[in-house]
Parts: sequence; C-alpha cells; structure tokens
Amino acid sequence: MRAGKLSTCRSVMIGLVGALVVLLACAAAASADEIVYSCGLSDAGAQNKIFRYVSVYGINPYSACGATGLGVSTSTANLVPLGQAGGWVTTAPAGLAIAGVNVPAGALDVQGAVGTGYVAEFYWDTGSTRVSNVINGQFAWGGLSSSSLGFQIRCAATTCNAVSNIQVNDIAVQVHETQGPWLTAPDGLWQAPGWVRQDWTLHFYGDSPSGLCSLSASVNGQPVPGGSGSTQDPTGWHQCAAGPYSQTVHTPDFGQGPVALTIRGTDAAGVSTPDPAYTKTVYIDNSQPTVSLSGPTDAPSTAGVQYITATAGGSPSGIAGLECAVDTAPAQWYPGASAQVPVSGIGQHTVKCAAADNAVDQAGNHGWSSWTTWNLSIRQPTTAALSFGSRILDTLQCRRVNERVKIPAKWVTARRHGKPVNVKRPAHTKVVKVVRCHPRVVHVRVRVKVNGRWEWRSEREIRLPRTIQRSTWRARYGATAKVVGWLGTTAGVALAGQTVRILTAPNNELNTFTPATVATTTADGVWSATLPAGPSRLVEALYNGANTISRRAPAKSG
Repeated sequence: MRAGKLSTCRSVMIGLVGALVVLLACAAAASADEIVYSCGLSDAGAQNKIFRYVSVYGINPYSACGATGLGVSTSTANLVPLGQAGGWVTTAPAGLAIAGVNVPAGALDVQGAVGTGYVAEFYWDTGSTRVSNVINGQFAWGGLSSSSLGFQIRCAATTCNAVSNIQVNDIAVQVHETQGPWLTAPDGLWQAPGWVRQDWTLHFYGDSPSGLCSLSASVNGQPVPGGSGSTQDPTGWHQCAAGPYSQTVHTPDFGQGPVALTIRGTDAAGVSTPDPAYTKTVYIDNSQPTVSLSGPTDAPSTAGVQYITATAGGSPSGIAGLECAVDTAPAQWYPGASAQVPVSGIGQHTVKCAAADNAVDQAGNHGWSSWTTWNLSIRQPTTAALSFGSRILDTLQCRRVNERVKIPAKWVTARRHGKPVNVKRPAHTKVVKVVRCHPRVVHVRVRVKVNGRWEWRSEREIRLPRTIQRSTWRARYGATAKVVGWLGTTAGVALAGQTVRILTAPNNELNTFTPATVATTTADGVWSATLPAGPSRLVEALYNGANTISRRAPAKSG
C-alpha cells in the first residue's frame, strides 16, 4: 500500500463503535476544517450520506455501514474491458474543499489488485494513488484541495476476468472550509435607529458551508442570556443547523450610552463570524427626563397673555418634546427641550407639563418624565378710594335685574333606606335677581389737533366713583372718625359684598399698623366705617382680593 505524505499533520485517535478511526488534524487548518465520516458513528441505523456509486457492468457495489462498510467486487463471470471502473465517489458542496482522507488500521481490505489485470485506487481532482493487496490495512493521504474524492476497481488490462475486491469499513474525509459563516439580522435591536430603552428583541440567523452549530450575542461585553444551538452530525457535509436566534434584551442590564452589540455564529469547522463585521454601536438611555416650570404666579387681566416656561433635560438621548396642558384643555405637543405655554382668561389656572426623551422601546414608546405643575392666578385689577367723612362722587348707576344662570351637574350624597348613596344632580338653569351697576358716562369737550389745526370735539368719558379727598381729619377729643371709600375694577365695575379691612397705626413714623375694623362694600362698591376715639393715627384700607380679582394695595389717609 502506498501512503501519502502527512508530515504536516498529527494523528488523533477517536474510538468509534465497530472501528478505531484515525482522524487527520492539521494544526495549520484545524480552526477551519471539519471531519466527515462515510457512515454513522453507531451500527444501529447507520447510513452512507456522502458517497455515491459509479456503476460499471461487471463491477458490483455493496454498502453496509457498521458491518462491511462500502466496497465493490468482481468475479470470473464478468468480462470487463480496459479502462472501465466502478467504485464510490463523493463531491464536496460549494464552500468546502477536500483536504485529506483517512482509512484507519483494520478498516481496509483489498484483494486481486495485483496480477489480475485489476487495480484498486483512491483518486481526486488532480491525481490518484494505487493500493496493493492488504487485509485489515489502512490508508491516509493529505495535502489535497479537491472538490471530489473516490475509490474504485479499474481494469488496467485489455480485458479483465478475475476476482477482485476493495472494501472500506470506515472513511474519514478531512474538509477545509473555503467560505466563512454569515449572519443576517433583519429586524429588532440590530436594526434599531437612534436611542433605545427597555426591552428589545434581538433576532438573527445565518449559515455556513459546514453549518452553524451555535449562535450567541453580547451587549457591552456582557453575554446576552440564551442562544441557539445544534447538535453536530459528522456524517454529512452540512453538520449543524442552528435555528434562528431570538432573545429579549433587557437594556437596563447593559449600561447607559453607546455600547457595542455583537452577534456571533460558530460553524462545524470551528470558524466564528468576524466580530468587526458583526458588531455595531447601540445607544441605550433608560433615564427619566425632568421638567421644570417658571413664570408668574399672579397677574392682572390687563397684562395680556401670560407665558409659563417649561424646560426639560436629564436624558443622554436628548429631549424629543414636551406635552403641556392648561386646566382641563387637551395637552399640546411642543417639540424640543423648551416651550412657552400661553395662559389667558380671568381665574385660577393650572399648567402641567411632561417631557419625552429620544429613547424608545420596541413599541415606539418614549421615556417620559413625571408631570410637573404650576399655578397661576389671573385677576381683574382693582382701584379704591379712601377719605375721612366725605361722600362718594359719581357713584355707580345700579338696578336689580333678573338673570338666568346655568348650574352645572354635580354629585351629592343622599340617603336611601337609611344608607348614604351618591346621586348625580343634572345640570339645570335658574333665574336669580342680581344688582347690575355701571359707571356714570358724561360728555366733555376736548381740544385736539387735526391736520395742523386745533379743534374742539365732544367725547364720552367714564367717571369712576371718587371721594372728595380729605386726607387729614381733625376731631375733638373723644370723638369718633368716619372713613368712606369705594372699591371696584379699573374698568369701573363695582365690587359688591367684598370685605375691606381698616388698619390704623400711631402717627409716630413707625408704621406699626394693627386691625381696627372691617367694612363690606355695597352693590355700588361703596363702603364706610367708624373708627373709635383715639390718638392721632394713620389709616389704611386693605383689600385682599378674590379668585378673579387682584388684591389692592392699601389706600391711605392720616
């Protein structure tokens, strides 16, 4: 028997059922080679998966994996012409090249290869080698790069008519992988644009000429739990078939900011996908953004629209926008990290805002801040007058009228069968009597300049109530002092039923005011109060305002 040169390879002994197989393990190519066996590793159900028979008349094949293995034989009854051959051959698929063959000791039987006209041989793309008569022999040949490999009996004489036989019980084919594995990640985390948060599915799959045996992934250098794997079948070219990888990545477990995502596949030849080609940067942000509000808390209605400033931040991914609502109105979206929220209308207002950052989960949900609120009162400005013992001039013109008002629906607690129950009273209207006042309007003559000439014109003028101002009152010893005043809006609307506090302080320049009495305004906004006898005093009238009415700075007399 002729032996090939195996000086670059070492032999690894692996025990198989029914045979002792010597595998080729070339150090220079071990990471890119796989070993393919002609038959299964067990007698039971073993099949030949890679060799096929090349038939010629008079040369008969047989196959019994786990027993006689693969072989061909002739007999004296067969007349085979020159050059005809029969045997077994295998062809490597694309991406694989046959590098060597090994038939272990005791697994090769050859008869009639000498002196019968027949020759027994192994062959490949670029050559062949003959095998002499041997019982329980072996064969090894390496250093190939071939797409095919076979063994056969061939007639080398004019005609052949004799007994000849080649039987191979076990064959180990060393295969070099010429194309590496590949992966595809069509969706999920690998395809996520921009910043991500919370849970994402990592999904990918792939293949290689020898088959992918395992799929795995890591984020920020940490393995992602789970994976996909396949048992290796060494009796076929495609020895592994790992299914698609699909795992949920809980991004809070893998840090914040830009991190490396690597997907990896390893095939039956021990080759892994190159990390640089299958590594990308993903941006993780699981922070909660923050919102701050600033602006006025109290403003007169005459000041126009008020603006509350909302400012968001606190997320590495940046702020996508703010959602702000005023009172019960629907929330409005403001793109960017800041917004000016307009507020108008007399009354108590509540502004609330929440911010969304640029990181999204797989369903497209952004990271949101909690709601932040701001309270603002917009009230009518007021005016007031205060004087000692005087009467009010230009008092408002008042009259009682009937008005229909709407009573909104509300829930009340009632008792039924002795038990409290909630009952909703529907909205309804009712007629009420109210006092309506309006200021006095007079016509006055004014001189205006028109086209360079002075002219007299008549104009309407609103006269607000006022006092005949007496800022100082001298009273005899032990006498009381009367103070009067008027309270209304700057538009001349009287404020009826409002409480005005009267404060006094000794006239000693210390301004230590203390409460003296209170007064209530009438329907036309007029109020009056009597101060008890006392020393020389300073007097102030103070109005604290209401929900829709601004407080009034003290009106003073002394």
